[in-house]
Amino acid sequence: MKSGAAIRSLERIEIFLYRRAAAIISVTHSFKEVLARRGINPAKISVITNGADNSRFYPRPKDQALLSELKMEGKIVVGYIGTHGMAHALETVIDAAERLSGDDTWRFLFLGDGARKPDLARYVTEKKLGNVLFVGSVEKSEVTRYWSLLDISVIHLRDTELFSTVIPSKLFECMAMGIPVALGVRGESADIVEAEAVGLTFPPENSKTLAHTLQRMRDEKELYAMFKFNGPCAAGKYTRSALADRMMAILEALPKRSLTR
Repeated sequence: MKSGAAIRSLERIEIFLYRRAAAIISVTHSFKEVLARRGINPAKISVITNGADNSRFYPRPKDQALLSELKMEGKIVVGYIGTHGMAHALETVIDAAERLSGDDTWRFLFLGDGARKPDLARYVTEKKLGNVLFVGSVEKSEVTRYWSLLDISVIHLRDTELFSTVIPSKLFECMAMGIPVALGVRGESADIVEAEAVGLTFPPENSKTLAHTLQRMRDEKELYAMFKFNGPCAAGKYTRSALADRMMAILEALPKRSLTR
């Protein structure tokens, strides 16, 4: 959106509300820093990240029926699950699939929908790639069946400064399920992947490095096993119930007059 009178008016309302708020919850430390730079008192800003529902996302064996249906038995399955939008630059993942197409052990699964999906499907057709499969959106109850198929999950966003401040929520779901991550997002999410040792990072929009990253995760068995083991352990910090408890504690600590005015 271009700057103008309407945007400036909305920003004034935004700042007014932030200043009047008794407490502010930010989903990343980067967002908290941005608000502090805009003059909001950082003492009243708490950070509670996104997380995973551990009643749905937990380590599980591959769904053999689905594996057979998709003809992926015995393959190394690399997956992207989520929105196929302009922000995700999924051509990078397709280009990595092309780089690995000489090795028939690789399969790339794309699950979801979005504005860019038809273009991505045409891109795969033009490249005549037989190692890429697109699946449309499925019921929420079915999504974990597809997650279970993945040996490696790719999380990717365009290489822009804006996306260095976000943490894709699917990172926590991968961790909870013990799926090692190849992360092409700069900033705070990369810090989590590296600090928790749940996968490898690569520069966004760099298909050559992504392909190399995937090969490394396949070849370095001990490293891969460590990522797989560390994910569920680290995900314990990011369960939805634990995060909800933290938010409740913040609300309960507020003066009662703050909640009624």
